[in-house]
Amino acid sequence: MRREENMITILSDYTRQEAGERLEQKLRERKIETELIAIADLHVDPCYSCGGCTNKTYGQCIHRDDADIILPKLMRTDVLVMVTPVKWGSYSFKMKRIFDKCAVIGDRHYYCKNGELVKGKIGRVHTFVAIGVKAQWVDAEKRAFKNLVEENIKIMNIRGRAYLADDSNLSDCLETVAEGLSK
Repeated sequence: MRREENMITILSDYTRQEAGERLEQKLRERKIETELIAIADLHVDPCYSCGGCTNKTYGQCIHRDDADIILPKLMRTDVLVMVTPVKWGSYSFKMKRIFDKCAVIGDRHYYCKNGELVKGKIGRVHTFVAIGVKAQWVDAEKRAFKNLVEENIKIMNIRGRAYLADDSNLSDCLETVAEGLSK
C-alpha cells in the first residue's frame, strides 16, 4: 500500500485521547512523512452548492473560510486519514463540511464505472482511511458508517477502508492503521 514518497495527511476532529496526535506519532516513528490537521479550532462553512467552484473560480470555493488552509494540503497528499467522532452513523459535522468542500479539488465531472456513479479522486490521493470513534456503538451505526466510507471510496475511485474504534480499543485501532499504512 505504501511507497517511500507517500505523504499522509491526517484530518482529526477527535480531541478525546488525542487520537490524531497519537496516530501522527506512530507514523513518524515509522519514518513516514505525515501532517496532522486538527480541525477543532478551524472555521469551515458548509458547501452552499452554488456552483461557483465549477463555473466561476474553477477549483476554488468562492466562499472564504479555513478550507483555504486545508484544501491545498490535501492536494499534495497521497493518503488521507480522517479521525472523526461518529454521529448518527456519519462523520462529525465539521468533518462533513470539510469533506463536502473537497469536491472543489476533485474531478468536476461524474461518470459511470461498473454501474456506479464516480467523481474521481482528490488531487493525488490514492488511499482514504476513515477512523470512526464512538463511546458505544450499535450495529446499525456501524453498518451506516462503513457503508458511508465505502460509498465515498467508490465515488472518489480510490482504495481505502473504514475502521471502527471505541475508547477501549482506540490504541489498538491506531496501531493497526499505522501498521497498515507503513507496508
